[in-house]
Amino acid sequence: MRLEVSVPGRWCLLAASTTWLGTIIGFSSVRRAAVLAALLVSFVVLVRRRSVAVSVAFLILGMLSGAVAGERVGAIQRAELPQGHVVLVARMAEEASGASYARAVVDPLSVDGVPWGGPRLVLAGVDPEASVGATVTLEGDLRARVSRVRDEIVAGVLTVDEVVSVRASANPIVQMGNSIRGRVAGVYDGSRSGDGLVRGLLIGDTSLLSVAHEEDLRRAGLAHFIAVSGSNVAMFLVAWWFLTAPIAVRPVLRVAGGFIGLAVFAVVTRWEPSVIRASVMAAVPLLGGLIGLPFDPWMALGTAATALLLFSGQLAFSVGFQLSVAATAGVLVGVGAVGARKPAWLFTPLFMTIGAQAAVAPIILFVFGSIPLLAPLTNLVVAPLVALTTAIGAVALVLPPVAGVADIGASMILSISAMAASGPQLSWMGAVASGVVGGAVAWRSSRPLGIAVAVISIVAIAGTVTTWPLEPTMVVLDVGQGDAILLQDPSGQAVLVDGGSDARSLDRALRRHGVKRLDLVVVTHGDLDHVGGIVDLVSSGSVAEMWVPKFMSESGLLAEVIDQAESAGVPVLRVGTGRVRSTHSIDIEVLGPRRRYQGENDGSVTMLVSAGISVLLGGDIEGIAQGELPGVKPDVLIVPHHGSGTTDLEWLQCVVGALAVLSYGENRYGHPHPDVLDVLEATGTEVRHTYLEGDISVGLGW
Repeated sequence: MRLEVSVPGRWCLLAASTTWLGTIIGFSSVRRAAVLAALLVSFVVLVRRRSVAVSVAFLILGMLSGAVAGERVGAIQRAELPQGHVVLVARMAEEASGASYARAVVDPLSVDGVPWGGPRLVLAGVDPEASVGATVTLEGDLRARVSRVRDEIVAGVLTVDEVVSVRASANPIVQMGNSIRGRVAGVYDGSRSGDGLVRGLLIGDTSLLSVAHEEDLRRAGLAHFIAVSGSNVAMFLVAWWFLTAPIAVRPVLRVAGGFIGLAVFAVVTRWEPSVIRASVMAAVPLLGGLIGLPFDPWMALGTAATALLLFSGQLAFSVGFQLSVAATAGVLVGVGAVGARKPAWLFTPLFMTIGAQAAVAPIILFVFGSIPLLAPLTNLVVAPLVALTTAIGAVALVLPPVAGVADIGASMILSISAMAASGPQLSWMGAVASGVVGGAVAWRSSRPLGIAVAVISIVAIAGTVTTWPLEPTMVVLDVGQGDAILLQDPSGQAVLVDGGSDARSLDRALRRHGVKRLDLVVVTHGDLDHVGGIVDLVSSGSVAEMWVPKFMSESGLLAEVIDQAESAGVPVLRVGTGRVRSTHSIDIEVLGPRRRYQGENDGSVTMLVSAGISVLLGGDIEGIAQGELPGVKPDVLIVPHHGSGTTDLEWLQCVVGALAVLSYGENRYGHPHPDVLDVLEATGTEVRHTYLEGDISVGLGW
């Protein structure tokens, strides 16, 4: 098989790849990028070859774009914000997604009546319930806190006490986009089981889709269907041209109408990277047709990627953008590989699916750690059903009774994804082995080689299957900056202590270890990095019982998770010193909280877990609560509060045993504190870090 790409297509792809590389270089170091640019220009002067000159030109342009993006992020991190109680006037940039950890994002316009175009802020507290583009007046407390919300870098958090006013956007394109999005939300309001998926298929809105369903789609290799892409853009443009045909009688008007339609659809889907890529890729041939310059698909892809990277260098680091470009390239390769093979109705979708899955595999492996083995087959089965459901779902926007038919299709897709999600997931070794097998088949390798490679592949794939531990085991799950600790009993019972901040990260972690049901969930306290991931979990029907701290104020996220649990029929116990619980081989004793503390961290549920080897789990307890614990010397210590400087160093030195585990991710709090690390080093304790190692598994049997 030869990859047929036109000469102009090759030049466009060359421009895109060198621009992408330059963006990454420029973003990481402006000074290094400037030195490299000077060296490259000198090289071009000496070599005088056109291909080298073009490559260097776009590499330098990419470095400039990356440098601008890097400076923008740096400016956000260095920004000085007004502190305390303020009245903020702002424009809505993104609504809250519906998940507890994904808040709305705004662009400030003024603070306390003084014009201020500061960096973007995230909202907490009262949701203004305003659409994108609306101008909102909010009253609340503003504090500096650099963080990432979805793909946005924000400089601070405004905890909203009161929404003073909301004024909708006057921009007609934004109004039209919001209206269409509102229509989708109105028809698919969650009253049917498949509404969340239909919303995702139509406009990429997954706010009604449960975390478990999203993870099923990902593990089945079907998540790209809810990341709106080229097929959705094409469907929308067909409908748009049909509606605008009476006024778009001239080519110029048709092209202008197409551009307006793409802009409207970008608003509808909230500027998802995949939508932006697909929209620009569609706009390129529109413009080319207007000026008499034909564009083939490879030229359109290369031109779109180049233009977008030059416009926004941060897209180079967007996983959504990376997956979109890679999948499109894979589809084009697959279409080219079909050739004269018959029947076309079978080979075209099969090769397109294989090409797309192979192209995105390295990215998915890097981000998620595994890829589904059965993804090509599952996609081949589901793709026609997705296309039909999406089309019917769009018709239901005009004829709402048809929504019930779309719901049937969505339910079938979710059922298939749930079945496929339990299939084997390939690690790097399994993926490489499977790739070699596929290559051997494609190139008709000799029989002995094919058999040998197949045997290696089967062994590699078998090694990726999750098995339940044969001894009592504790796993400190890697959920980023936060705590999530899993206890697994050989009998099949499982206990989860905290859940990090992200429900998706927690769901993936539990699936990695084969956990489908939790006999007990312990919420040590109400901080986001301990309870945020649990909010969705307790309403999934997979939790038998939940413990929360006895003396802690039940407000904020803690109140939310308690309400969710009680609504789902999960018994909630307020626990303090003396509470005990045993699985078949693991004993759990609650050592604290002993009383009500002024600092809520000290009120964390603290437990001694024993199964031959003992473990002390203390949530975020600080010096006061640490000093009131009974004298214990566990074999393993989960260092409280992620190794924060609030730890009593004398207590730490006396308590720490053979192993200390630090659970944390990338953070701005200085966790773990150098003094804590010094004490652990001085005691000769083995220290392990989730940030460096990922999941940390410790056998608790002798």
